Amino acid sequence: MLSRIITVLLVTLGYVSAGAAVSAATTPEIARTHRGINIIAMPLPADNTFDIDLYTPAQAVDALQQAIDLIYAQSKFSVAAFERLKKAGKVTVVYDPEFPKEQLSSVTIAAFFPDFFQKEGHLKEFLVVVGRYGVKWPIDKLAAVVVHELGGHGYQHLRGRTKTDRKIDRECEAQLYEEAALQDFKVARATADMIRFRREMQTNWCSDFRRYMHDRDPKLMALWNNGKPFVSDLLAVFEDYLTHLQDTGVSGDAVAAVAKKRQLDLLEMGEKAKHNKSGPDLYAVAQRHFNGMGTPKSLSKARSWFLLSANTGYPPAQLAMGLMLEHGLAGKPDNSAAYSWYFLAAGNGIAKAKQRLEALSSKLSQSEIEKAKAQARAENPGNG
Repeated sequence: MLSRIITVLLVTLGYVSAGAAVSAATTPEIARTHRGINIIAMPLPADNTFDIDLYTPAQAVDALQQAIDLIYAQSKFSVAAFERLKKAGKVTVVYDPEFPKEQLSSVTIAAFFPDFFQKEGHLKEFLVVVGRYGVKWPIDKLAAVVVHELGGHGYQHLRGRTKTDRKIDRECEAQLYEEAALQDFKVARATADMIRFRREMQTNWCSDFRRYMHDRDPKLMALWNNGKPFVSDLLAVFEDYLTHLQDTGVSGDAVAAVAKKRQLDLLEMGEKAKHNKSGPDLYAVAQRHFNGMGTPKSLSKARSWFLLSANTGYPPAQLAMGLMLEHGLAGKPDNSAAYSWYFLAAGNGIAKAKQRLEALSSKLSQSEIEKAKAQARAENPGNG
C-alpha cells in the first residue's frame, strides 16, 4: 500500500515523470490543492473485500476539504501550526481506501509518514494518509485527527524530533493538539468516545508528562482543568518537560528505568492473565506487543499472546490469529490455518471473520476447507 502512495506522490509532487514511474493502477484518481494543502485520492481497489463500504475518491476529497475548511474557520491555533509547515515544505493529505491493510487490535484512522520523498535541499515533506475508517468520521472529528497528525507529528518532524523523542512523548503532544482542535470545534465532551480519548491521553500517553508537572509544581496540575485542558499553557510546560528530559539524560538511564517499569507492569499483567485464563486480558497483552505499548513492538510475541487468548475461545483473538496467519505476520502465510480461526470467530459472531471466510473460499479447495473446519472443531470443541 505505502509503496504505491510513494510512487504516486513522487509524480504528483514533481519528483519524477509520470511516464517513468506510475502505471494506470497507481495513478491518483483525484489530485488537487486546497488552501495550500495537496489533497490526493487513490482509486478504489478492484477487489473490494473490506469490512465497510468505501468512500469514493470524490466523496473522500469532499470530506477532507470540509475538514480543512473547518480547521481554517474555527481553529486559529491549528491554522498557525499548518502555516508553519507550509512555509517549511509541502503538506499533503492522501486518502487511500486500502489503508490500513488489516486491522488486528484498534482502528487506525490516519498516520503521518515523514521524509519518504525527501529531495536534496531544505524543504521537508509533511504527509498524512487517511484510511477508509477515518475519512468516514464526522467532519469535526476527522478534522481533529488531521490536526493530530499535521499539527502534532508534523511539527515534531519540522523540528527534527521524530527520531529523538520517545513515542509516548510524541503521542502526548499530538493528542494535546487534537484536544485543542476538539475544543475549538465544540465537540460534545460527554460522549463515550471523547471520555475514552481523554482518559487514554491523561493516563497513558501523557502520564510521564503529568508526573513531571506534579513533581515540578503540584499547582501546574490545574492546567488539566478537570478534563478540559488549557492546551496552550500545557504545551508551554511541555517544552520545559522536553528540555528536562534532555538535560537529565532521560534518553539514557531515566528512559531505561521508565521502560523497565512498564515492562515489569506488562509482565505482571501477562502472568495474571495466564493464571486467570482470561481471554480479554490475554488479548490486551497481545495488543501491547503488537502496538509497542510499554514494550518494544514484537509481532512474534503478539502472535503468541493472541494464540493464548484465542485458545480460551475469545472471538476477537480468533479473528486476530486468522489475520496474522493469512497475511504471514510473524510467520509464513497459511490460508488453511487462517480459515480455521476465521471459522471459529465467525461462529462466535465476528462479522469481519465471515467476510474473510468468503475471501479465502476462492483460494482453497473444497477438501481444504472441510479439513480446516474439522481442524477447528477438533482443537476447539464447543466453538464454531
